Amino acid sequence: RQASPYAPSAWAGQPAGGTGGGADALSQSRGLATRRRVVILGSGWAGNKLARGLNKEIYDVSVVSPVNHFLFTPFLPSTAVGTLEFRAIQEPTRTIRGLGAYYQAKARRLDPSAREVTCEDLFRGTTFRLEYDYLVCAMGCKTNTFGTPGVSEREGKEVFFLKNLSHARQIRQRTLGCFERASMPGISNAEREALLSFVVVGGGPTSCEFVSELHDFLRVDVARWYPDLAPHVRVTLVEAGPSILGSFDRALVEHYKKGLERKAID
Repeated sequence: RQASPYAPSAWAGQPAGGTGGGADALSQSRGLATRRRVVILGSGWAGNKLARGLNKEIYDVSVVSPVNHFLFTPFLPSTAVGTLEFRAIQEPTRTIRGLGAYYQAKARRLDPSAREVTCEDLFRGTTFRLEYDYLVCAMGCKTNTFGTPGVSEREGKEVFFLKNLSHARQIRQRTLGCFERASMPGISNAEREALLSFVVVGGGPTSCEFVSELHDFLRVDVARWYPDLAPHVRVTLVEAGPSILGSFDRALVEHYKKGLERKAID
């Protein structure tokens, strides 16, 4: 099987350690004692890349992140509908070669004068401090709800984001749960229509990819399991701006819009 260009083995990095021998081992131990301490906050694209690429013979690298893996986010829409399994798009942080330490925690306070970062243990809630020579902040960002009423309050119930693996799992479970509820006796037509109406908010690349993946999943896979419910399924894409895929070439946008029309996506 051909190796993916995104696999960790394909990323640049210098392994810690020497080739053996007494003089070399002594020189190495002296070098390790004087390595500069690098603390990286975040295990996403920037943090993971940097942690793998730094020369571990020069730097003592530690990673702090509440997420213990790197996630290949472009494939998240595929995992949400079962095209890919979750394990196929994640790589544990502890597989980084020569990594000094990993802490599953959140950074809560910085003290630049003392060169310390205070972290909160994700499991017990206790705090601890890490000293550093260099601090790299690569935490990423959260989804902006623009203050839309009800979005934050209903997150995890009827509202889902798509930023990490837990979100993709929730979307898959909720989608199938809606079909099971819609197939129960005594459900009115109005309730059935509501349960089988799926709305994707945002006209960027991730939303457009996900709405296509969702449509294919519902119309091809789910329709085989619930043939009587297939006619009631409705998929809608909502964008506040004048057009979807605003940063893309106009010809590509028009081509994608025609695809949405063929698939009867509102």
